[in-house]
Amino acid sequence: MRLKLDKYLLFTIGLFFVLISPAFLTDGMFMDGLWYATLSKNMAEGVSSFWIPRLTETRYAWGQPSLAYLLESPFFMVGKTLYMAKIYSVLTCVCTGIVMYLVWREIGGESKNFWIVLLSWVIIPTISWAAPQNLLENTMSIFVLLSVLMYLKSTKSRRFLYVLLSGLLLALSFLTKGLTGLYPLAFPLIYWLFLRKTKLHYSIVDTLLMAFSLLMPILAFYFLNDNAHYFLIRYTNEQILNSIENVQTVDTRFAILLIFFKEILLPLAVVGVIFLIAWKQNILRKSLEKMDIRLALTFMVLALTGVIPMMVSMKQRGFYIITVFPIVALAVGVVMEPLLNNIRTNMFFERLVKIIAVVMLVAAIVLNVSFAGKTGRDVKLLEDVHSISSQIPESSIIGTSTDITSQWSMMAYFYFYKKISFDSPKEYPYYLCGKNDTPPDSSYMLCVKGNDYQLFKKDSK
Repeated sequence: MRLKLDKYLLFTIGLFFVLISPAFLTDGMFMDGLWYATLSKNMAEGVSSFWIPRLTETRYAWGQPSLAYLLESPFFMVGKTLYMAKIYSVLTCVCTGIVMYLVWREIGGESKNFWIVLLSWVIIPTISWAAPQNLLENTMSIFVLLSVLMYLKSTKSRRFLYVLLSGLLLALSFLTKGLTGLYPLAFPLIYWLFLRKTKLHYSIVDTLLMAFSLLMPILAFYFLNDNAHYFLIRYTNEQILNSIENVQTVDTRFAILLIFFKEILLPLAVVGVIFLIAWKQNILRKSLEKMDIRLALTFMVLALTGVIPMMVSMKQRGFYIITVFPIVALAVGVVMEPLLNNIRTNMFFERLVKIIAVVMLVAAIVLNVSFAGKTGRDVKLLEDVHSISSQIPESSIIGTSTDITSQWSMMAYFYFYKKISFDSPKEYPYYLCGKNDTPPDSSYMLCVKGNDYQLFKKDSK
């Protein structure tokens, strides 16, 4: 693998780090990512284990499988700050970019044109937002793309080996965040349908082999490990079935499709601009003749298979489909490559792009350094967390009002920073509640009053 870092690619890399700079090296994190950071840190410290994930001393976390926590946990052996989780998260995006390049080369894409694939990916709003937020989908994207890469390799040599590897990588995807990363199971049939480079019965066999390779390790865990058996039952009931039957975050099942098409508007706009340039230079027809539309459709349909099944549930969020966007970017690259190979540029334009690339890289460094150490989100909440936790001994369990037991970010922050766990109001030395609430009885005295919360301490007399 040899990837030349030309000015277009350097511009794209610089743009990515500019876009993530407000949230990268700053304090505060999106709630889901904060939970995953806490679980990873707990695993590194032996508080939590792979099949028994513990968020705090009083709460377990059966909502997601634990592979990403295991992969992230070594970072917390280097440092105990939230920055470790953000560095891990951004590195997963870097790895995704590398695998995208491997897929690009596997389908015959030229290295010099990979920048358009990468650019089409990083300008998707959810990607630049999610990159430093430690979402499980960031890790899962690596396994999904590797599965696609292995299947593409299987069409050229060592078919059974690569097909089985493709399925095994989907098992790793499942152990990262469940069912949402299993859609590459449809890739053999989609590949046959659009490209016809394999026979239908081969595609069916390949799908079955992938499913076998996916299921075997999961079933082995289920039947041979008691903790895995218990976890998988809890996960199925609480996350999968409960999400389908009882949780609603959108008004229509088609919301996830609308989110998908909204997210890819910027890449499509880039396509439109390049098409316009090609038309102005009278090279559009020549480029269209060399365009592999069937391959582009293969990737787009594969991406849609990662979106449409989510319509079965009314629990839908934009970041659930993060893994499909690299595949969309590859489809864009397939369409754009013949145009890029024929578009003419002059010396002035090339020099201008080089200057812009350097400026973008410098801006990325300056912005990330300037934001470093500041609070990126949850400003008031973090002020309360730090001021209140400073008055409580580490590894304490404190009583809280009922409404605070559902303040998930607050719960995770307290445990991440000082191993303070929440419990319902009991005879604990400390009691945490909202700023307008009162303690359980008059024996509690005000200790700290924050922006939105206050801490009481029980009088020992």
